[in-house]
Amino acid sequence: MKKIVLLLAITIIVIFAGSLVYIQLTDETYKGMSIIPEQHEDIPLFKGLEPTRVNYVSNGDHLNEVYEYYVNKLPELGWKSEYIKSEFDDENPGFYSRWTKQGFEGELTILGSYNTFEKQTEVSFDQQK
Repeated sequence: MKKIVLLLAITIIVIFAGSLVYIQLTDETYKGMSIIPEQHEDIPLFKGLEPTRVNYVSNGDHLNEVYEYYVNKLPELGWKSEYIKSEFDDENPGFYSRWTKQGFEGELTILGSYNTFEKQTEVSFDQQK
């Protein structure tokens, strides 16, 4: 009886461990991103944004808050705005911004929009070299 219980326990542990390894190997959360803010101390991530395959999303319309956050926070971290355009009264509200910083290769682009169909704020980060 002890051998059966031990064998069953080992089998369950092997299946569980195999599942964890499979999940780690097939995780494509960041696959389409050229830059991942969580990997850079000087690129903050607005609270509530969650990564998807190509961008970050937050349920609800937080577009103005996200815009204000990056326009104010990035200069505090040494970033210089090269270009900022925003449209909040438009049918398709959003913003586009490009930033440079000494020691950062190329430009950081942050693009934000509100997806009315999904009712989500979407933000993408890109590094242009």
